[in-house]
Amino acid sequence: MPSGLLARAVIAAGAGCPLLTGTYTPTQPSAPQEFAYQLRLREKPELAGAAYAAIDVCELALPKNALTAMIGKTSIPANLPARIDEIALLGDTGCRVTSWEVQDCANTSNWPLARISRNIAKSRSDVTIHLGDYFYRETGCPQTQQDFCAASPPAPSNLPAPGNAYGWIADALIPMQPLFDAAPMLLLRGNHESCTRGGIGFFLIFSPDLTTALQCAPTLVNGVVTVPTNDITPTWHTKWTVGATDATAHTFDLEVIDNAYGNDNVVDAFAATQRPSYVAAAKNVAKTKPDEAWLLTHRPIFGMVTTQFAGAGSVWSSADQTSASQGLLGNYNLLLASHIHVAQVTTIPGQPSQLVIGNSGTYLDAVTGYPKPTYGPLSNPDGTALSPLAAPYPAPSSVWTDVRFGYVIATPKAGSSSWLFDQRDQRGQSFAKCDLVQRTMSCK
Repeated sequence: MPSGLLARAVIAAGAGCPLLTGTYTPTQPSAPQEFAYQLRLREKPELAGAAYAAIDVCELALPKNALTAMIGKTSIPANLPARIDEIALLGDTGCRVTSWEVQDCANTSNWPLARISRNIAKSRSDVTIHLGDYFYRETGCPQTQQDFCAASPPAPSNLPAPGNAYGWIADALIPMQPLFDAAPMLLLRGNHESCTRGGIGFFLIFSPDLTTALQCAPTLVNGVVTVPTNDITPTWHTKWTVGATDATAHTFDLEVIDNAYGNDNVVDAFAATQRPSYVAAAKNVAKTKPDEAWLLTHRPIFGMVTTQFAGAGSVWSSADQTSASQGLLGNYNLLLASHIHVAQVTTIPGQPSQLVIGNSGTYLDAVTGYPKPTYGPLSNPDGTALSPLAAPYPAPSSVWTDVRFGYVIATPKAGSSSWLFDQRDQRGQSFAKCDLVQRTMSCK
């Protein structure tokens, strides 16, 4: 019987899928028994062709009550603990290589994902959550900047998307290796994993679902290779037991929404397309009645960009998502996202706090320009409604923003819906402590 965890291996094409071996207890309690299963080949999109020809991906659901697990000779996390007491959080990790901007991918201070991954692994968290945006190598490395990004070859010219296997290996598989070995991972899709960007690779390599390998598969439309657009995957959830001790353990629901698409600056027709995702999540929380629930998205509901980026417009980001989720956030204790390349906490009166963790490797946003706005999400700077389709929120009661590379270690405190979020820099040193009590987070 499957455990809810997937074992997955990325191997050289044609090498043959390895064995998944380990031990498990068929019933509780019982003596451990051994298992051995052949991993199954994950289907590759046929028209992706040369872009992913160098690799094969093999996978299998781990058995329930697994105690140990190995793929070939490599040990992998076999299970989630019965009680979760530490969660590692990161997001927006890839190294930006575009036609207009090239990050120094060879310098671990300028692109610290490998360093951050090692430090998270050392923390020995029970689970790691990545909030999306793994793939930023969207063009071949310029000849004049080979010292920065030589591992970024261009994608085959027949594809309307920039991803390829070598880019994914460089951007994610190598620097994130310590995370794969350390703990089970919950992986969200970001806007950089839309089908017109890195989506083909995400659904082949990272999508946490046995059935989604071909989600972004190219097709021929009137003789032209085309990929899907606005291909939202269904809302899904996972339920854990968390607590600082057995005495304080409580049920904990994570609702995961694919919001890779949408307009950041205006509310358009896509908001109505996205809204059923939030409806499904809200219905699930209302039905299961957990002691605590978090909403996980890539684009934040209440994220704020620097005034240097906003210009004369609104600083509030992800307008489509803010509109699509309106009126459906009442059962959450926390909104968790990335997308904006900072560490940020925003609290809107009457709403759960929004935590943004988008500072885990990609070029950071501007250091300054984050004053507390006098107007709320879905408003223009003068307080008028951004769109007739959505009512403005009130101005935030608090905003905290820090611009440095890092990640977060979250630990439950004594009471239900009470957490400590330790903001750590790329060296693993704490630079801020954020307390969540019920639905409100504060940082110092």
